[in-house]
Amino acid sequence: MQRRRWAITLTILPIGIGLLIAAALNILSVRFDFLYRNVGGFGILRSLSWMATGVGALAWLGTVGLLAGRMALQPAPWPRKLLLVLPGYALALLLLGLLMLLLGIGTTGPFAILWIAGSASLTLVGAIIAAFGQGIGGRIRTVVHGLLGVSIGGLLVGGLVFLMAFLWAIAIGPAPAFAERGRPLGEGAFPEAPGRAFPAPPGALEGGPRAFPPGPRPEGAFPSGPGSEGRLLPFRAFPSTSTMAAGGGVLVALGVLAGVLWLWGRRGPAEAEEAVGVALGSNWRREGLRSLVGGGGLTMALLLIAQLIPAPRTNPPARVVVQWDSPQTQALWQRACADCHSNETRWPWYTAIAPASWLAVNHVQEGRRAFNLSELDLSQLPASRKARLAEEIAQVIRNGTMPPADYRLLHPEARLSPLEKELLIQGFQERLGR
Repeated sequence: MQRRRWAITLTILPIGIGLLIAAALNILSVRFDFLYRNVGGFGILRSLSWMATGVGALAWLGTVGLLAGRMALQPAPWPRKLLLVLPGYALALLLLGLLMLLLGIGTTGPFAILWIAGSASLTLVGAIIAAFGQGIGGRIRTVVHGLLGVSIGGLLVGGLVFLMAFLWAIAIGPAPAFAERGRPLGEGAFPEAPGRAFPAPPGALEGGPRAFPPGPRPEGAFPSGPGSEGRLLPFRAFPSTSTMAAGGGVLVALGVLAGVLWLWGRRGPAEAEEAVGVALGSNWRREGLRSLVGGGGLTMALLLIAQLIPAPRTNPPARVVVQWDSPQTQALWQRACADCHSNETRWPWYTAIAPASWLAVNHVQEGRRAFNLSELDLSQLPASRKARLAEEIAQVIRNGTMPPADYRLLHPEARLSPLEKELLIQGFQERLGR
């Protein structure tokens, strides 16, 4: 049984590390998805890599959930019960982060990514503890090995296809318009073009968004540049294509290592379930209730600790007084934009309570950094820049990227109708056309 504990534990570890690396690589590959999206085969390989890695991640999460749940249901006195609940609690935090990502909560800045990265690391530690801290035999062992096998297959296939995609990218090279360009590019910086042709406006490849050609940019005016769907890239330093290919090789190596450990763990005669399994069967309702109580206690403790980490809520003096074309446009601006894109932010009561305060401050900081009408002196912008800026704003309002989904969730007044969106866009165009 000791050998089985080691085998399952050592199999879970490289899979978990590989999935974390795969997530990081897929985030960093946004630039390449844009540069090579019209290079034949690259997009298909990337999609296959996503799907295979996703299947592997789901199977790994299922394994961790089974082990963590089984550990949480073990009878134990307080406070040891709280220790048994920790692996499952870390998994719950990870699932909450993934739900936030799915619903678009905290995705305007790094909030959701940091949440998922932290909870995923804790989940990996908890999975190791859950696997090694209890005996696993009989039917549960069969299910665990089956899920791990699926997870290994997903990691191997995903890593191999990821490696093939970037080897193909190295061999073919980017679209002609991007050849020999090593500078960061904003996602969606150029309009769609057929085939492998990417018409680029003069100077647009010199490291900036469409709104601003090369040269110093005014403060508060899209320093990173929204993408084709209004998203801001959360980074400016990009790895090379060969580095991404090497990352795919690391995923394959981790998958092979996990596969060897998995086969080693499957060898040997089957053994009966340990006595703890009998205890779980007779007390699972009572222990499940105690686990929920323990999880609630951990949540309260974490919330109290979180209040010790302040998030500064500031409204600096406005440098520019905005004059709108009509009171209606000004009302729409106040409803949907001003909280994050001006120095006139309203701070509701819940923005003083962590973690809601962290999320709100992150939203405001990212919004002001991208576009702050209280800091932007339009008289210093040439007409071409104003026109491009108006185009970007119209794009993110029409496609629903702005206001963000989580802001609309808490501020129903920010849910603009199609007519209200067009009125707000016209107001921006009139303001930027002066």
